[in-house]
Amino acid sequence: MAMREMRRGRAKMAIISSNCPHEIMEQVENYGRLAKIPVLRHPKDSIDLGVLCGKPFPVSAIVINDPGDSKILSLVKVEDA
Repeated sequence: MAMREMRRGRAKMAIISSNCPHEIMEQVENYGRLAKIPVLRHPKDSIDLGVLCGKPFPVSAIVINDPGDSKILSLVKVEDA
């Protein structure tokens, strides 16, 4: 689902877990480069990323389509500076 949203141009940012399978990580990073979408690596594993998303299962990669009122996209600006 994350890569599909990146291909469609809907994603504003992608986040991948520390234990994301290598081939998936490469694909997400490649789509991120092509679409100029920032890709962040979450320092913890997919179970922790799933918990942070409110999901009862592991999540290897997610995309942010609409940040709403959150300031999550500001993380990218801080890291790039």
